Amino acid sequence: MKSNPQTFHLSTLHRGKYMLILLTSILFIGMGMSKVPVQEILKIIIALLMVPLALYVAIKCSTLSSVWVLDDNTLQISNVKKTIVFPLNHISHIRNIKRSGGNLIIINQNKGPSFRTWRNKLFQKEDDLPLLTEALKAANIEYYDM
Repeated sequence: MKSNPQTFHLSTLHRGKYMLILLTSILFIGMGMSKVPVQEILKIIIALLMVPLALYVAIKCSTLSSVWVLDDNTLQISNVKKTIVFPLNHISHIRNIKRSGGNLIIINQNKGPSFRTWRNKLFQKEDDLPLLTEALKAANIEYYDM
């Protein structure tokens, strides 16, 4: 008897786009502050106060929310750009590596390349990662929380 698929929503982001926007923003902040005719200490303070704004803009521009669907035989990961389906018997293990501001989730397959996705916790509402973790463990998938 087949069970209903479980659906989980994760706040993920496009890591390359995020890094490009963040580093470009910081570069422009530095270049802009070098042109402002005020004392150096004020330039430094203003630049430091603008870094959180650059972080916020980079996260908002690179957000790529994903939907994870787990059923009896497959794990499907979808976002607006693509959908990837992993048969459960092809998944060797899943690693969840905590990083500042989020997680790196790596799905290792028995054969073939591993799949990586970046979960974001900054400026986001709570997502379904704890529920997804429980469901993966209940499906007898090796899950390492590092």
